[in-house]
Amino acid sequence: MTQYQVKTPWQNETWITGSQYDPYSRLAARPVPNGTYMTDVSRGVTLIVNGTSVTEHRTPYQDDLADADAYYLGGHEYVVDQAAADILINAGYSDYVTPIAGS
Repeated sequence: MTQYQVKTPWQNETWITGSQYDPYSRLAARPVPNGTYMTDVSRGVTLIVNGTSVTEHRTPYQDDLADADAYYLGGHEYVVDQAAADILINAGYSDYVTPIAGS
C-alpha cells in the first residue's frame, strides 16, 4: 500500500510593524508613513476535508475541525493513505502531496 506525505500550504500576509522589522522578511525595510515598516508573516493554511470537498482555513474553528472527516493543520506534515491522497489531489492540492518511496 502506497503512503503519501502531505505538507500543508503556506501564505504570506503583509503586516505593518513598529520601528523594528525582521531583516529576513520579503518586504522588510519598506517604510510607510509614521516611522513604521511593512513585513511579511508566513501563515500555515489548514486543509479541512468533508467528503470529497477540501476547504482552506488560516484560523479554523475547533467545531469545524471536530465536524470534519479529516483535517491537516497548516504548517505541518502528515503521512496519509491512497484514499486521503486521492481526495486532496482531485481537489487541486497535488502540489502538496508526495508519494513516499518504498511504501
